[in-house]
Amino acid sequence: MNIQRFTRERAQAAHNGTILASAFVPEGMTAPFGSAWGYMEPGKAMEAHRHPTQEIYVVISGRGVVTVDQEQAEVGPGDVIDIPPDADHTIAAAGPDPLLWAAMWWEVE
Repeated sequence: MNIQRFTRERAQAAHNGTILASAFVPEGMTAPFGSAWGYMEPGKAMEAHRHPTQEIYVVISGRGVVTVDQEQAEVGPGDVIDIPPDADHTIAAAGPDPLLWAAMWWEVE
C-alpha cells in the first residue's frame, strides 16, 4: 500500500509562485493523466492560465472562488470543478483556512 498525503514541506511553488503544488500519484506508478495537489493560503489567488487539456479540480478542504472563462462560483470540500480545454481559469482561497485541492488533467481527442 502507498498512501500519498499533501505536505507543505514536499510542495514546490507553481504557477509563478501563486500556489504550492506536489504530485499525488505515487512515483513509479503510470497514470493516464497528470495530477497534482494544489495549495494556497487564505486570501491568495492562483494566476489565471489556460492549456489544451481537460482538467478537473476536487476541493479537499477550505473554501474558494473558482473562475472559468468569466463564470465564477464558490466552492468547498467535495466540489468537483470541470475545466474545459483552453478555458481561462483560476481559483482563490476565500475562507479563513488554506485551500487544498486535487487537480487531474488529460489530453482530449
